Amino acid sequence: MKSFYSIIRFVNNPLSKENLAIGLIMISNDKIFHKFSVEKIQLVNKINPLNFKLLEYTIDKVSNFIKSELENEVSLFSDDSKVNLEYLKRLSIYNNGFLQFDSPSVINIDFDEVKFNDFFHKYIDLVIKPVEKKVIDNSFARVIKNVFREPLKDIINIDYKVKKAEIPNLFFDYKLDGIGYNGIIYSVKSIDLNSERPIDQIRKDISELESLNPRIDLFGKSKGFEPQYNKHYLVIDKYKGKKASYHELYEILSNQNSDHYKYHLINSEELKDVTSDIKNANANKFTDLINISN
Repeated sequence: MKSFYSIIRFVNNPLSKENLAIGLIMISNDKIFHKFSVEKIQLVNKINPLNFKLLEYTIDKVSNFIKSELENEVSLFSDDSKVNLEYLKRLSIYNNGFLQFDSPSVINIDFDEVKFNDFFHKYIDLVIKPVEKKVIDNSFARVIKNVFREPLKDIINIDYKVKKAEIPNLFFDYKLDGIGYNGIIYSVKSIDLNSERPIDQIRKDISELESLNPRIDLFGKSKGFEPQYNKHYLVIDKYKGKKASYHELYEILSNQNSDHYKYHLINSEELKDVTSDIKNANANKFTDLINISN
């Protein structure tokens, strides 16, 4: 059995024929189905609010006509496909400038209410796919907090911004996870590769750290500390994602000479040993060292 359908369109711009499919009418056997997309009608309200009220009125009139007249006529001639086709052709001739019916199309499928709704949902309805929320892995940050920051928060400076005014020849401010001293200077910087911060920002953090540490060493030397004994740490876990640039950066860091770049590369599991070392050394806050006069 042939079924006939016509798409109902809102014509936003008659000159360019810009339009939006907002509804569907179908005749199958002795049944007539019609439906309008609520979401698309609301979209019309956004793109053409001046015609929205008139559109609502027209849709209501069309729906009433289909229910009060067309359904009865179709049921009388349900076996005559030519007659059914003529009904939809009559509707396609109708238009008021912004609501128009396509010339009817034929499909060799018998439709019931369920099949019609599926057809409507697939081809007419506005299907909005939910935005998948990216799951952020905070395990690295939790380790830094629980293993390092919390145990040392009253012992050394935590989340401390080293200011350029404090360190000779330093031309930028830089935030460390922690910094302290007792005979030697301890500093820790953590960077989470798996948070997938922009790679350029991560490279900048590392580059500035490589510039910061020698200046801290020179500052410590002015206070009587031997630079070679200072312990600077960069905490980075292996990258688990798929971006080649992050893998490449981790490999470069893993293979470089720690003495040359003035820091030891460790992972988050090794950080507990650093915390124990600082505790056992009875370290003090770096700000106390800054306030010590030469």
